[in-house]
Amino acid sequence: MALTIKRATVAALIALAACSPKERAETEPVDAFANASRSFGEQAVLSLRELAWLDPSADVFAMLSNDRRECIRPAENIDTQYLVDIGRVAFQSPMLFGGLAARGGLSCESCHSGGRDNPNFFLKGLSGEAGTADVTSALFSKIREDGVFNPVPIPSLVGIAGKTAFGTQAPAPSLHDFIESAVTDEFQGAPPPPAVVDGLSAYITHLDDTGCTAATTTRAIADDMRQARRAMELAGEALARDDAATADFLLLSAQGRLGRVHERFAGPELKDQRRALERLSRNIAAIRAELSDGDDTRAGLAAAIAGAKTVAADLEQHRRQSLYDVETLRAALRAAGRNPDP
Repeated sequence: MALTIKRATVAALIALAACSPKERAETEPVDAFANASRSFGEQAVLSLRELAWLDPSADVFAMLSNDRRECIRPAENIDTQYLVDIGRVAFQSPMLFGGLAARGGLSCESCHSGGRDNPNFFLKGLSGEAGTADVTSALFSKIREDGVFNPVPIPSLVGIAGKTAFGTQAPAPSLHDFIESAVTDEFQGAPPPPAVVDGLSAYITHLDDTGCTAATTTRAIADDMRQARRAMELAGEALARDDAATADFLLLSAQGRLGRVHERFAGPELKDQRRALERLSRNIAAIRAELSDGDDTRAGLAAAIAGAKTVAADLEQHRRQSLYDVETLRAALRAAGRNPDP
């Protein structure tokens, strides 16, 4: 069941509101991203972005309570690890794309769960069967539209680094070229900073079956907040390398990660936790507005990272009331008409 909502969630707006007017995406969703949004309890709203592209027959509870682990081998040195970490942030960030994809919260990770395929992906107008996508559809970009509905299976990216051509509809001679083309042509996003493309290439290159430790991991506040902090730390490293464009992207992605946490603190009794996340996001936006490699920016980043740790600790104290708690999630899904028990 998918019920249309008239406005984007506050969680999405946490990230979008920080963009400049020229960058900011429209906040009105279109039918393809009509989310499952229903009241549970008396006032809370179930509005989780993953529901927008989840196959109706999938195990919704399992999908929302677990994350698929990435299979990745260690980087060879510190500089490569820096790029891999940037690539991981970008891979999981809707801020990489433009237009409808960004508004709906879609990222590389949405289709390539843990860097692999996603047999539970289904988006109206883009998918035929579950686990497929039409990469030549005008839904996200008019550049590659071929006038034919021809969804293809979403491939795994694990182990593709040794290939000599990348992509089937618009083959590219290198992974780097394929990534740039996917962002700007397939999703009609702005060209990413060079370090972001290099990072995505490094991250995908290091996806390897030998790096698998477990199939899934439980969705946790600590993991999401750690990812937000890591994006902020990487922004500091980017500034130290005189790369303000990459720092800005990483900080925007950190705001997007906070939005993901915000969605899960939906109950009326959690308004203080939502406000704390919103304040933290505004602090990051203020840093983005005056990016430099000066002492003020470094101090602001350090304060924001420390603030994120404080917020994370408080969120953990209220986990049982949030949608990170499996029983609260189960009850919310039932109330929203989404059967959590297949």
